[in-house]
Amino acid sequence: MDRWWKGYLLVVAALATAWVLVPSVLAQDVLYQAIGLLSVAAVVLGAVRRQTRCHRAWYLLALGQLMLVLGDGMYAWYQDVQNINPFPSPADAVYLSAYPVLAASLVMLTRCRRTGWDRGGWVDSGVVVVSLGLIAWVVVGAPTLAEQGPTFPALLSLAYPACDLLLLAVASRLFVGAGARPTAFRLLFCSLAALMSADVVYTLLGSVSNRWLDATWLTSYVLAGAAAMHRSAGAVSEPSVETRTMSTRRVVGLLGALLVAPGIEGVEHLMGRELDTWPLIAGYAVLTTLAVARLQLALVEARAAAAERAVVLDRLAHEATHDALTGAMNRASTLAEVEKALADVRPGAPVGLLYVDLDHFKQVNDTFGHVVGDEVLRSVVARIREVVRPEDVVGRIGGDEIVVLVRAVPSQRALVDMASRIVAAVERPLRLEGQPQALWLSASVGVAFSHEGMVDPDDLVREADAGAYQAKAEGRARVQVFGEELRKELTERADAEAAVRHALVAGELVMHYQPLLELSTGSVVGYEALARWQRPGHGLLPPSEFIPLAEKSSLICDIGRWALYEAMAQAAAWDREGRPHVHMSVNVSGRHLMSAVIVDDVVGACVAAGVAPERLVLEVTETVPLSSPVMQAQLTTLRRLGVGIHIDDFGTGYTSIGQLRNLPASALKIDRSLIALDDVGSRELVALAVHAAHSAGLQVVAEGVETAAQMVALRAMGCDLAQGFHIARPAPADEVSVSLGARYRTELEPAVSDPSRTTPV
Repeated sequence: MDRWWKGYLLVVAALATAWVLVPSVLAQDVLYQAIGLLSVAAVVLGAVRRQTRCHRAWYLLALGQLMLVLGDGMYAWYQDVQNINPFPSPADAVYLSAYPVLAASLVMLTRCRRTGWDRGGWVDSGVVVVSLGLIAWVVVGAPTLAEQGPTFPALLSLAYPACDLLLLAVASRLFVGAGARPTAFRLLFCSLAALMSADVVYTLLGSVSNRWLDATWLTSYVLAGAAAMHRSAGAVSEPSVETRTMSTRRVVGLLGALLVAPGIEGVEHLMGRELDTWPLIAGYAVLTTLAVARLQLALVEARAAAAERAVVLDRLAHEATHDALTGAMNRASTLAEVEKALADVRPGAPVGLLYVDLDHFKQVNDTFGHVVGDEVLRSVVARIREVVRPEDVVGRIGGDEIVVLVRAVPSQRALVDMASRIVAAVERPLRLEGQPQALWLSASVGVAFSHEGMVDPDDLVREADAGAYQAKAEGRARVQVFGEELRKELTERADAEAAVRHALVAGELVMHYQPLLELSTGSVVGYEALARWQRPGHGLLPPSEFIPLAEKSSLICDIGRWALYEAMAQAAAWDREGRPHVHMSVNVSGRHLMSAVIVDDVVGACVAAGVAPERLVLEVTETVPLSSPVMQAQLTTLRRLGVGIHIDDFGTGYTSIGQLRNLPASALKIDRSLIALDDVGSRELVALAVHAAHSAGLQVVAEGVETAAQMVALRAMGCDLAQGFHIARPAPADEVSVSLGARYRTELEPAVSDPSRTTPV
């Protein structure tokens, strides 16, 4: 649209220049009409090309402009061709008919820019019209009637300022109201301002025209065409979401309008003119009525805005303190309520807290998706609300962890009964839209009571959480009250966790290494790195003393990271000593494998030691759900790096023989419980596992080898690697023998005669 707009302005500029320079009056009239008609065509073209939601208003504007241009043409014909100056004439009828059309176009634009009825805006327009109407009456109307009387020419002369007042009324409503004010909007404003200014000056000069007035009217036409052609014209009719409040400027404007009538009367008195008492009194009464009405509307608008603001503030406050998914209180607000309840606790009326933890909720998300999981949480919270009292606080402090705060608990029995009702409510079949079958859920609930001196809300939540944890450990779908025994256990667990963290920082954790023997050659091809805790005052502690505790928090990831760096650094140290290159096996927890840092930790350990990732083996216990999408993705990424993956403790967890082919692993590690080989059934089971693993392209490692007979039998079954006390116990790095494998070659002969059985780790 820029090209059309600029072209229009260039053509108009050329015609206007010619209009100024040509000496012929008739030529000037023709050019004047050409510019006017070109402006009308520009308005129509802009509306046609854009087809905005309010394009009809632009068509009406073009019609009004066309009527003014036709009136100009008729007036020029009488004056410059017939050399007469008739008044009134048919040109006046055309002129006056244009103003209602222009006003109608402005009304349509105003309605397009607003979505409702704006009573305040129309009252403001009324104030403007009445104020200027009083001035027009005193300056033009009264003198005209006094000089000519109520004749038709006099009344026709007064019709022009009356039409300007009509146009001013609707224009003020458009230009004072809310909404965007693009370039096209400002051009339209200037067009109407030029039109009304020229009309006022023409009336004050006594209906005498001159070149400057003609230029002003011509400018009005040109600006209207420029507004319609500009690319921002579509934004003029866009609805506005903002509102115009009763600002200070509007109040000052109202006060100024009320002073118009007294001001006019004062000026007339000072000039010694006859006072227009009755018109001024009537005008002042109308202005006062409009001002009072406007203030009343402003008061109503202020009250409505305050009520709306209060609703918004309430909603924001609710959103800030409540969980968006379930409507329960969020964690921060719940803890604040618990803290407040603990501060107000009375003797004999302790604060109670129920910690509701859904059983196996992760399986719901994994099986049905998070959308269903969210709906389950909403339904569970709704069921809990049905059970508890209205004054009890229901809060969501974790993914599927919901707490109920009960103030002034009447008795332990009452709180346990409430917890039991919650368990029963959750266990009811849950039917969700779009699910063909009902879902069956259960929940474990921990119950905790405040005790004397308790002020920290986290302590109460922790105790209730420990109760829920104990309920899960005892079979789930049950209620467990947190008592002194659990409190002691919780304290000891916290102290032990702090001690393990200190051990990790203080260097009390040490690594022992147990060799892996290749049964086909009798050579040591790798070592398993096993963490130990050299705890002051307790001696050397095995992993069972601290790893299960670390598994319950992110501490296990810290220990796993330390183990990776320590093991790979030891492998590099042995390389520098000239030992044969061996692989290093490191146990990694499921929590660490599921974390986002496992790949970075592995790469970082290998880079720091200068050892290739192909010499690192991660041992993953089979009790970890290896088939989960996240676990599969992590293991696949590690395998692509060249890292070996051993499925540890096979035969005790979730993995079936049929799943072996789909696992991103390099070896299967048979649990020591199956290596005992005490009966034919055990031997056949081990042989089956070896055969299945080899069929899936996996090596087989036997752990817990205690006797030479077990080792020879495993070799006969085709087992690839073995480790156990018969081969060597775990020992510090400086005590690990270099030539350990030579001792067992005689035990394995003649089995070692077939070196083709050797397969890479």
